[in-house]
Amino acid sequence: MTSRLFFVGLFAAFFLLTGCASDGAESTDASTDDYLADLVITDLVEGDGQMVGAGQRAEVHYTLWYRDTSAENDRGEMIQSSKEANRTFAFMIGQGSVIDGWDQGVPGMKVGGTRELQVPYRLAYGESGSMGIPGKSDLIFEIELVSIQ
Repeated sequence: MTSRLFFVGLFAAFFLLTGCASDGAESTDASTDDYLADLVITDLVEGDGQMVGAGQRAEVHYTLWYRDTSAENDRGEMIQSSKEANRTFAFMIGQGSVIDGWDQGVPGMKVGGTRELQVPYRLAYGESGSMGIPGKSDLIFEIELVSIQ
């Protein structure tokens, strides 16, 4: 039994060490290196009103950009803006009526606050895309919480 555990441990150590070994070359696969791994939440203005949470209806203004690491602030082409359309957008938090990035990134905002969400494609429109947004598109939203209804 002891020799069996020794060989299992040796086998596991071999794969752990060889799997972590690097030849010093950096990955050249830009298609995976440039994608966001996780949702990035940054409060630009904290706000001083009531805090919004799951199950509440949030009324927001938003601006949406493609994420482009070569652009200033990673904000590539602007796609849409409720401010430019002069129309707010309302949704129920945590009910799946918006992309997962919003359901995860908007709770905790205070009325009057502005938050930037850098949303990985898997929390946005996925690999296939939707609503005119190509698949595997990481997105940046600037969201202002106008009211809680």
